[in-house]
Amino acid sequence: MDVLDGRILRIDLSTREVRSEAFSRYAAWLGGQGVNQFILFQELPLHVSPFSSSNIIVLGAGLLVGTSAAGANRLNIDTLSPITGGIASSNVGGNFARELRLAGTSNVVIRGQADGLVYLCIEDERVEIIDATHLRLKTVSQSVESLHRELGDEFKLLLIGPAGENRARSACVIVDGARAAGRCGIGAVFGAKNIKAIAVRGTGSVEPRDRLGFSSAVRDCLAKVSPTAYSAALEQYGVYYREGWSPDSPDNPYRNFSGRLPSPDKTAKVRPDAFTPFMKGSKTCGSCPMHCWKVYEVPEIDKTRTTLVEALQMNSIDNFAAKLDLFSPESVLRNHGLCNELGLDEDNAAGAIAWAFECYDRGLITKGDTGGLELEWGNEKVVRQLLEAVAYRQGFGDVLAEGSYRASKRYPGTEECSIHVKGQELFESIWASPAWALGTIVAARGGTHTRGAVIIEKLEGLPADLLQKLFGLASIGDKYSYENKERLVVFFERMHTLSNSLGICYFMHGFSAADMLLPEDYARLVSTATARSVDATELMQWGERIFNLEKCFNVLHTNWTREDDMPPDRFVSRALDGRFKIDKHEWEVMLDRYYRLHGWDESTGKPKPETLDHLGMPEIRMKLEQNGKLP
Repeated sequence: MDVLDGRILRIDLSTREVRSEAFSRYAAWLGGQGVNQFILFQELPLHVSPFSSSNIIVLGAGLLVGTSAAGANRLNIDTLSPITGGIASSNVGGNFARELRLAGTSNVVIRGQADGLVYLCIEDERVEIIDATHLRLKTVSQSVESLHRELGDEFKLLLIGPAGENRARSACVIVDGARAAGRCGIGAVFGAKNIKAIAVRGTGSVEPRDRLGFSSAVRDCLAKVSPTAYSAALEQYGVYYREGWSPDSPDNPYRNFSGRLPSPDKTAKVRPDAFTPFMKGSKTCGSCPMHCWKVYEVPEIDKTRTTLVEALQMNSIDNFAAKLDLFSPESVLRNHGLCNELGLDEDNAAGAIAWAFECYDRGLITKGDTGGLELEWGNEKVVRQLLEAVAYRQGFGDVLAEGSYRASKRYPGTEECSIHVKGQELFESIWASPAWALGTIVAARGGTHTRGAVIIEKLEGLPADLLQKLFGLASIGDKYSYENKERLVVFFERMHTLSNSLGICYFMHGFSAADMLLPEDYARLVSTATARSVDATELMQWGERIFNLEKCFNVLHTNWTREDDMPPDRFVSRALDGRFKIDKHEWEVMLDRYYRLHGWDESTGKPKPETLDHLGMPEIRMKLEQNGKLP
């Protein structure tokens, strides 16, 4: 089949009905994130609970997934978030998305609720809903082993762990046993629908319409990406490597964003080279040229055995080393691996535990509240006990499974220790860099750097003509200045949205815009794949359109205002290391400029009706107006 063929599967768990429709009906939204969120916007009822059978989950492989395009292996999963009440949207690598496309399916729309635990099996045209009672409360690796024994190793798997079955709001979805579709609590929505897993096997192919032109475009993209210093560093270290970052950088979430910096002797223990002695091999996602998916072997705490751990993230180092004061590579690897086993999003889980540690440290909660646990910074055994207690909702873990925002409502005086955005734990430290902070705080899914936050260090030294072309700027300016940073953020919001809709890993543009893929590279891939001429400007407008669709989902389903795009007070009132803090006035002015760039109302942060019309979204505007949601 070609890239615009394929089907959208629609599965009703309550009636066990399975039907399909042509993907081409939705091609105006590219694929992946775009198609998922259009279906959600149009079909999700108002005022439903995320755990209700009326909620909808949509899985979507990006438009170019299944082709030979570099890094085109990504799956987007979208639903109503049990953490924020707005959009839950996560993008994940591995090989599931590619296999789904080879089975002839681009998107899967799941509604209803099974009357018992089930898994879905998709094998080319065959779709089955199968009893999964034998997988109840099994960990991720146990479930993978059981399903591969049952179906065969050639099936690619997406599944939840005990955390999802128990509806811990920090539950995520795990692909290929190690790649997390994190944030937002999507795993808990799977658990509420009684879906333990989805297994897929495909024997087809996905072909571009202009094969020669597409092959040439792919070769040129690979030649551009492969020899870069960034791809070489990912090849050496793995996905946890980030250029310009170190554990003792100015922005640091040490001890739940205390504002203090860890000592140099601590940070030295978790520098990139500290993890290489544990590295045992590499994997890759389908057509990706970057072997950043590393496999590690790490001793357990009691030293009696070792455990294999995969795909260490940069987040893991901040979450466990910095945020919880566990400064050893073994501790970071062990806790990352445990989260994968339990199906826990480590950003949300570690954030809730860090809230509890700070509250305990300040005497706001006691051993009477924690079930006798002494929550002392740097105590790995207690951290592991709490991670398991969250996943199984046992004891104090049942409180933490709700997240720090909800947990803090139970303990008066602890609200200030909950560092969240729109109700979701904040992973990113945002004191020092306005471009990083803005992209993180305004993210529609609630506090995340992967939707538009900018790593200024990766843009330093770009030639003036490229800066002018991409951002309309002669210079990016000082890293700590607020001036023009909204322009950088808007550019990367569009790029990330395109990546998620095309199914291309955003490491292909590497948060940068110099020696990696640029909009014209994406446009060339899309043009040759679809045999429709698209230039860089038009494609970036497509990204803006899908980005506004995500914003409109939140306008429709939440009552968020401009205040929800403000940083947590801790970053305004408390200086990092006595040097950095967010200037609220400068932030407000920057936010005004950001809203204006998108064509949003400055007082509410909502898209203006004329903006939606200009983007070719009249049906979206009409639905918002009918529900009294536009300014």
